[in-house]
Amino acid sequence: MLTRKGQRAPSPEISRQTKLNALDMCAMGYTNAHVANVFGISKRTIQRARRKLRIYGDVEGGRRRSGPKPQFRAETLDVMPLKRC
Repeated sequence: MLTRKGQRAPSPEISRQTKLNALDMCAMGYTNAHVANVFGISKRTIQRARRKLRIYGDVEGGRRRSGPKPQFRAETLDVMPLKRC
């Protein structure tokens, strides 16, 4: 949407909970397009939230996770069933 001076108006703030709920639906198997339609947000918002969750550990972003990536111990792998895709 454009303002009177032809500038772009800021989009309304999307709550953290809305983003989390949208990602939950995506995890259930719904498409980004369907989820975006349900919540009234863009597909790009879902993509950004997923990326921020992966990189920063939160849908709002913030600081990059520090330290080594978590690794599974042998005992954990013995307990966890592994799925083949």
